[in-house]
This record gives sequence, structure tokens and C-alpha cells, in this order.
Amino acid sequence: MSWKSTLALGAITGMLVAIFILGIFVLAEIDPGSFAGLCGGYFVLAALSATIVVQISKRTNLPDANLKTLIPVGFLTSIIPVFGATFGLPNSGLESLVTLVALGAAGGIFWSLPIVCWDYFKSRD
Repeated sequence: MSWKSTLALGAITGMLVAIFILGIFVLAEIDPGSFAGLCGGYFVLAALSATIVVQISKRTNLPDANLKTLIPVGFLTSIIPVFGATFGLPNSGLESLVTLVALGAAGGIFWSLPIVCWDYFKSRD
């Protein structure tokens, strides 16, 4: 898989994670009950978004996605940019929601970079 497709699939995964978190925890206001429930919910949403991206890539002309790559990208994206921004969300207006989805895409790209670098250095040998 090329570095461009890895970054694009990571961005799509990050956007889906942000959309799922917005839909469940912000708009539907579902309370996870505990910190463990919150972390478990975030992990399930990251795994679900990675699975959806893999299924989309299989059914379209996108390059094949690797689930082992996208689950960590989705989980790390849900923790670092999205988790903090969700707590700091000023309101549930459209501008705030779009900003959170954009942060999810940026986080997906950021957390895909170590995988791209690893693939690059591994292919040089």
C-alpha cells in the first residue's frame, strides 16, 4: 500500500471515529457511566470505524486497507485530538461539529505517519 493511500485511509478512519463519537456521546448524550466504559466505548467505535473503512476499500477501487493498521490509528485518534476536543466543545453548533470532524481527519493523518515511516524504512532494505 502506498503512503498516500495509508494517509487517506487513516484520515477517513479518523473522520469516522469523530462522527461516531459526535453521534453517540455529544448529540445523543449517552453517558458511558464510568471512565472504563468511556475508554471501552471509544475502542469499540475505533474498531468499528476501522472495520467500515476496510469494507469500503474492499468494495471500491481504493487500495486494500489493513485492519491491524487502522485500529491503532482509530484508537489513538479517538484519544488524542478527539477526546480533548469533545470536552472543550463550546456547543453543538454546526461549526463546532465540523471542527471536531476535521480534527479527527488530522489526527488520523498524524497517527498514520509512523506507519508510513515504518513502511518506508522497511522497504529500503
